[in-house]
Amino acid sequence: MPTVFFAASPDELAAVVADQGGPADPADRPDPAVPAPSLAELDTVPAGDLDPAQLIDLDLLVTGNDPAEVREAVLTPAHEGPDDGGTVLLPVRPALGSRLAHLSDHDVDALAEQWAAADGAADGGWDAYRCGQLLRSLSLLALLAKADDRGLFVRFDS
Repeated sequence: MPTVFFAASPDELAAVVADQGGPADPADRPDPAVPAPSLAELDTVPAGDLDPAQLIDLDLLVTGNDPAEVREAVLTPAHEGPDDGGTVLLPVRPALGSRLAHLSDHDVDALAEQWAAADGAADGGWDAYRCGQLLRSLSLLALLAKADDRGLFVRFDS
């Protein structure tokens, strides 16, 4: 499955974790009465072959935070699949989510150019147009998440 960003409440995240091979027992979820949604039932933004390094680059460009702090926060999984190279769910830092929710069209265009120029992005087929399309979608997802008091997460297959 390609990389996908999604918005989820704590209960929805627990259900996604269970759906991805985490604790399947409803008693292990924060609220067992909440039906277990699959990722397909949540607000999502597909991100193709985006990798964690590109997410770090994006976070650094948008927030301007300390690179070591960003790396540590971004690479601390909300959930890791089995050790045999399963799914990894990472939280999107609140600072990044908040800034994404407030990007203007001009900001998106400028940021897309910078992100595409970041180390290795263009080599992976991530030109400014593709970066801009993803940024616009992530901006809308961040607005939805904020309105519904949900967190932003990203799912990577390793």
